[in-house]
Amino acid sequence: MNKHNKATPLVTVDEQSADPIKEPIILQDDQLLESNSDDVVEPSSVILPQPDLKVGPDLAQATIDRLATLPELEYELERNEVAKSLNNMSVRSLDKLVKKARNELKSKISESLVVDVEPYAEPITDIAIVADQIYQILDDHIACTDAVKVAATLWILMTWVISASQILPIAWINAPEKRCGKSTLLTLMSRMSKRSLSTSNITGSALFRLIEFFEPTLFMDEIDTFLGYSELIRGLLNAGYSRDNPYIIRCVGDDNEPVAFNVFGAKAISGIGRIPDTLIDRSIPFTLRRKMKDESKKRVRDLPVDVTNKIQSQLARWSNDDMTVVKAAKPVLPPDINDRAQDNWEILLKIAMLLSDEWLEKAYESCIEISRSDSDEPSSNEQLLSDIRTVFSLNKTNRLLSRDLLIELCRDPEMSWSTYNEGKKITLRQIAKKLRGFKISSKDIRAQDSHGNEVRGKGYDVIDFQDAFSRYLS
Repeated sequence: MNKHNKATPLVTVDEQSADPIKEPIILQDDQLLESNSDDVVEPSSVILPQPDLKVGPDLAQATIDRLATLPELEYELERNEVAKSLNNMSVRSLDKLVKKARNELKSKISESLVVDVEPYAEPITDIAIVADQIYQILDDHIACTDAVKVAATLWILMTWVISASQILPIAWINAPEKRCGKSTLLTLMSRMSKRSLSTSNITGSALFRLIEFFEPTLFMDEIDTFLGYSELIRGLLNAGYSRDNPYIIRCVGDDNEPVAFNVFGAKAISGIGRIPDTLIDRSIPFTLRRKMKDESKKRVRDLPVDVTNKIQSQLARWSNDDMTVVKAAKPVLPPDINDRAQDNWEILLKIAMLLSDEWLEKAYESCIEISRSDSDEPSSNEQLLSDIRTVFSLNKTNRLLSRDLLIELCRDPEMSWSTYNEGKKITLRQIAKKLRGFKISSKDIRAQDSHGNEVRGKGYDVIDFQDAFSRYLS
């Protein structure tokens, strides 16, 4: 080692006083990815307000709106926790607010089920012209009597002035057989009525909620296929006939709170065969017939939508302008028809008064024709009375045991009692129930059997029928 290359002396460093030199931490790629990931395995879609913060109306409403979109199970799982986060709101209050939000959401989603028509821009100076057009449309498409076309025209106008009437008669579209145009007439009427809503089948629980929520003009097709199995639907149709008693009561919600549902509204039903007597009493029958082979009728699908839309718009304007005039009208009701038929026809005759003298005359003629033809067919109870009178007469006796009366009623093939219960004969209990309405009851009697022997048992005495025979069969 030469003199120019002297060794540098080593400096002793105090390890405790020296600042340590930190080497940078170098992470591997997989470690880097792991460090950037969320600590939560799956991000939550539920964003709850912080429990220690006061929740304002906007955040609370946003939370309720989100809950309203959840399926029932998911909502049940969240409701308690969410209620606490909303300033310790009670779960019951949260349920009510969510229910309200759901109804508003349903309203937005389902608003296309019924359509509110924009009223015509100009006043309708002659509503008879619109009525004539409706009548002509019915005549072009349906094979029926003139009386039915007049009644159907006035019924369509009635759906636009519902607030002017205490009674809304059911339009009962019927025919003895298929292919008589029942569905066609139902469709035509729905295209010109107010807030039309059509269905071919519906449950009772859905029906009363639908009527309460949408206030539609309801059109029910093929009612013969499901009406017989639903006491609830029959009750709803009966209750919705009069403004005096339009409510049904149902228990709803978790707490089974009683709620009144208003089912008053215009309804048209269509089907083959007879409907229950209580509905017949509340209906105007539109009885159709099959067209002749040489009789030509137009197809509904060829009727332009613009035509019926314009009619609806004109009727909307007319109802807005003349509602009070319709309500104030006082027509003279035909004295030749019964009280219930007068109730059914009163609103139609009110409308006819405002159309023209010609329309009023046609309405009276239609009312009498349809009401008389409808009264020609006795009710089921009246038919039983008539057949019992026949049995007493044929057997030349004044007393019959109940079991013998049943045998005689079911013996005659022209009577309907052998197939009364969907192909099975009527029962003694059913006979007793029908007769109870006439204040007639079985009692212990002595009578003669078919062999002339005296027998004892429960039965009927013809004397007990005399008042009912005089009142209902004369």
